[in-house]
Amino acid sequence: MKHSSLQGGLALSLVLALAACGGGSGGSSSEAPHDNTRIDTAGRLAMAEDAATALRIYDLDSSAVVANFPLDNPPSAVYASPGRRYALAFQRTQDTVQIADAGLWQEDHGDHLHDYQAAPKLLSFRINGPQPTHYDDRAGQASIFMDGRAPSAVASASVFKDADLGAGRVGANINFAQPMHGFAEPNGSFLIATYRAPEATGPTQAEIYSRQGTQYTLVRRLDAQCPGMHGSFTSGGTTVSGCSDGVLAVSPQAAGAAAATKITTPTGVGTIAGHPQLGARFIGIGNAGTPSTTRFYDIDAAAGKATPISIPGWADGRLRRAHGFDRAGRTFFVLDNTGTLHALERGASGWAVKKSIAGAIAAMPTAAPFPAFAANEARDEVYLSDPGARQLVAINNTTLDVARRVALDFRPTYLAWLGIAR
Repeated sequence: MKHSSLQGGLALSLVLALAACGGGSGGSSSEAPHDNTRIDTAGRLAMAEDAATALRIYDLDSSAVVANFPLDNPPSAVYASPGRRYALAFQRTQDTVQIADAGLWQEDHGDHLHDYQAAPKLLSFRINGPQPTHYDDRAGQASIFMDGRAPSAVASASVFKDADLGAGRVGANINFAQPMHGFAEPNGSFLIATYRAPEATGPTQAEIYSRQGTQYTLVRRLDAQCPGMHGSFTSGGTTVSGCSDGVLAVSPQAAGAAAATKITTPTGVGTIAGHPQLGARFIGIGNAGTPSTTRFYDIDAAAGKATPISIPGWADGRLRRAHGFDRAGRTFFVLDNTGTLHALERGASGWAVKKSIAGAIAAMPTAAPFPAFAANEARDEVYLSDPGARQLVAINNTTLDVARRVALDFRPTYLAWLGIAR
């Protein structure tokens, strides 16, 4: 059965903005019991449509599209906010990010956690800046890096939490000296960002900034060089960035004590994958060779070493099309250009393939946008969009089997899971 927009209002009127928490009004010292404070939900997916100015909110409990928001432009990417309540629809070339409330969230009421569910809505608040590109979501806060636009629009970054978005603001801003294709990784009250020298074509060093209120102040520029600097991830107190000759690990992020360690790899790294449960262990990803082939490296930042990851059958010319971890960080998924999904698990000897699912994607596109990956943080499932077959593919991360294929009446591209993490 195909699922089109706004399927019959869904029992969405379930605005389980449940009973107000807080005790009676008669001055009694006893507090009323809190019933129905937990919602058993698999969450929702924000889904973009190929070349369309639309953002759909797909409810995983009812298997239906429950909202279809018109955007100003086709999104260049879709991400989840750090608290997983909001969808961020990037429109890079139009210099804006539109924001949708998916309608699932949790509040800490002191003596209990209280779940809420409401109808999705598109916010009037948006984040503007020249070419919003990189998105870094770390430990409850996130940053959007704006590349800027030569010659006069410099790069910048906006840092925020879910509470900021709900209040129609960002938490802090920073402007850099040059336009550049870079990143800004939040880590507590610090920010690890790229530095581009005036004579360079791109960033080659890292800088550490400290936050004061809504602004950042430079603490230190690290001397270590990282040519072709691109891609980043922060975990276990360490920020790792890709370089054309390996990776750069910056740790610890403390004023005056930060150090940078260069870890070399046989080929360059342009993407860093990580998960909070892995600490200072990362996966470096990069394309190299003729024909261009994707290579993977197990990065141990604490030990300062990188080990190649082998995927059986990964021949020359094989390329990564999507990747990501399950919610626990136990399984790393890689989708290749033939439509095969590889599930890797890490043991004593490193990452190894546990299972490969041939034909996970029924119709692999020959050009972007390619399938996107999203992990459910409330259930043991991960998802792939399959634009060529106009379907959503759900994978059970315990059995590593295709759980279901959901037919859609549009070509889904970018995905983001939204909901209450368990």
